[in-house]
Amino acid sequence: MNTSSPLVSVLITAYNRQDYIGAAIESVLASTYTHFELIIVDDRSSDHTFAIAKEYEQKDNRVSVYQNPKNLGDYSNRNQAASYAKGEYVKYLDSDDMLQPWGLQVMVYCMEQFP
Repeated sequence: MNTSSPLVSVLITAYNRQDYIGAAIESVLASTYTHFELIIVDDRSSDHTFAIAKEYEQKDNRVSVYQNPKNLGDYSNRNQAASYAKGEYVKYLDSDDMLQPWGLQVMVYCMEQFP
């Protein structure tokens, strides 16, 4: 694996989650583990979800935001998000959920200790 690639790809798929997406993104960015990329794939939301996510992309170079050309639905959108991942490990986070600050660190530790 390329050493400049992130070890963890955190994937958020979203559809009409403008009320929650900011908190989900901020919870990932507050992680004590920092060797990650955050990939957000909007599934053609009709609200401001995509615009909110794009604001975070402008502020942090670990964030990449994509929007599907058409609505794919939940599982196809998850597959789409995975196609962008560069990390060795993948962590899905729902767009209306939050990650504990130590969450990624514990997950990486466990995977490295007990592959």
